[in-house]
Amino acid sequence: MEKVREVGDYLYVLKKSPAYREDARPMPEFTYQSAMDGNLVRVRRYFNLDSIAGGGDEISQIKNLMYWLHDAIRHDGGSGRPDCARNSIAMYELCKREGRGLNFRFLAQVLNEMYLAMGFPSRFVTCQSKAYDTDTDCHVINMVWSRQLGKWIWMDASFAAYVTDENGLLLHPGEVRERLIKGLPLVLNEDANWNHKTKQTKEGYLENYMAKNLYMLDAHLESRFETEPADGSGSRQIYLVPEGFWSLSEYATYDDRYFRQAP
Repeated sequence: MEKVREVGDYLYVLKKSPAYREDARPMPEFTYQSAMDGNLVRVRRYFNLDSIAGGGDEISQIKNLMYWLHDAIRHDGGSGRPDCARNSIAMYELCKREGRGLNFRFLAQVLNEMYLAMGFPSRFVTCQSKAYDTDTDCHVINMVWSRQLGKWIWMDASFAAYVTDENGLLLHPGEVRERLIKGLPLVLNEDANWNHKTKQTKEGYLENYMAKNLYMLDAHLESRFETEPADGSGSRQIYLVPEGFWSLSEYATYDDRYFRQAP
């Protein structure tokens, strides 16, 4: 029975994962491109992001940008790599020209540039399973810094999803992971959905899909315009893994506090 659960009971697998721990080794810093960068200024103007974000508080602006992208480009998990430059403008124009969508990785890259262009530090985070070497199904979300809350928060344009605790406090991926492991309350926003066709539930999205895909996380050291160029010249990625899952290296750590350090 335990062997069966190790294969298909993703919440059980996550709950059995080793803990994170402090890593005293010097590690490279995560960096975030300034909104004053010429390419990001162009992104802000091209999409008219100030209008999309609106005049409300920071949290409403962060949500508005995510919702707009969710509506503007459909999530198509089966779509191939876009045959264009890997930046928000080029991918948006390709989608409109060809009537196509983007998979979660490229949607997160578009949203990442929108956040950076508005001055919100952001990373797109790849979320993978324990069986990452054989399981090709992963997910990619955005982790955006809220100055208003003084913390990272989870935004997922693929499903128009964000997660809070029982008191309505927005959570980041590490907090969601910890709460899944400890069985603490999690609340998925009521309007989370797939392409306005299928409603997402806490049980399906968090306790199954994301429980599987929160075993290992990774993000690029440099978050910028074209963070992940088509020619593969982007910055190295940092992997956050449970203790003992991988041998530690310059680009792997067990230290979740390092991974979610303030920008």
